Amino acid sequence: MSIHPVIMCGGAGTRLWPASDKARPKQFHGLVSDKSVFQETVLRFQAPDCAGAFAAPIIISNAAYADLIEAQLAEIGVEAAAILLEPMGKNTAAVAAIAARVIADRFPGGLGLLVPSDHYIGRPTVFTDAIREAAATAQAGYITTFGIAASRPETGFGYIQAGAPLSGPVSRVTAFKEKPDHATAASYLASGQYSWNAGIFLFDAATLLAELEAFAPDILEASSQALSAARTDGTRVFLDPDIFATIRSTSIDYAIMEQTRRAAVYAPLECAWSDIGTWAMIGDVSGRTNSPEPVSISAGECVVHAADGILVALVGVEDLVVVADGKRVLVASKNSAQDVGKVVQALKDRGLDSYL
Repeated sequence: MSIHPVIMCGGAGTRLWPASDKARPKQFHGLVSDKSVFQETVLRFQAPDCAGAFAAPIIISNAAYADLIEAQLAEIGVEAAAILLEPMGKNTAAVAAIAARVIADRFPGGLGLLVPSDHYIGRPTVFTDAIREAAATAQAGYITTFGIAASRPETGFGYIQAGAPLSGPVSRVTAFKEKPDHATAASYLASGQYSWNAGIFLFDAATLLAELEAFAPDILEASSQALSAARTDGTRVFLDPDIFATIRSTSIDYAIMEQTRRAAVYAPLECAWSDIGTWAMIGDVSGRTNSPEPVSISAGECVVHAADGILVALVGVEDLVVVADGKRVLVASKNSAQDVGKVVQALKDRGLDSYL
């Protein structure tokens, strides 16, 4: 058995403007270390304690980032099994369908691990050990997701309700819940039955293809056709743009997980996970050093992310996010970090595309 990490790196990361932009979105930046978040994700499965457990990664991204992906893989000395390139985003159901088809065709009997490229894992060994522990459940025909131990009544995440136990920390899924209000989130936390949905899925390729055939045959058919008609250049696979454009855009959660009887969850997983979706979240986990270091005078609890060579000085302020990147500067309160994406929309509305 081999586990094939399928690393999704097509997101825009608008809440992390201005560092994250159209040319180089969130996952390709060194937000928490000297390596990009994408590189950290790839290397998570290359660690010595993972030897023999994980195969070469399969990358799925927008075709616009092909050169960037290959350059960042070369920097860390990793060669992908395939780089599957989309002409446009069509959400995770299409990604899952194409990944399952590639694994079934190239690596019969292999497991796929669908994982975002833009998350932080503070305890990577705990994370990869959990994946290996859940592999037997996936081999048995369960599409297994990983529920992050909920530490607070978070309203920005979806939740997974665990049901009847299957094996060890793996249980059947009773329900997937959308982002709740605060009172509902608090009730989830108090019940002990719920975990955060991190959007990570471990599956037997044949099982996922069968479930797609049952619940989303249109997505499976169009995705398979786009792959069959793809243009290949080395490890790069350019999915057919005309066929790909016809695919219905929806998530694997809606298309499969909320309908299948083969949904399982490994929970609670305590791997120091964060989706680092805002600058405030990045400030909580980042070990990155600004060069030069900011000057701070009577200032406290601020998050500073400056491009190399840019000096930021803070005087008499608290709880701010300051991001300086070339000709763009963001200043926001930590409490407003969720709203940074609105800046991107405002720039679009004003026709200031050169700042995107």
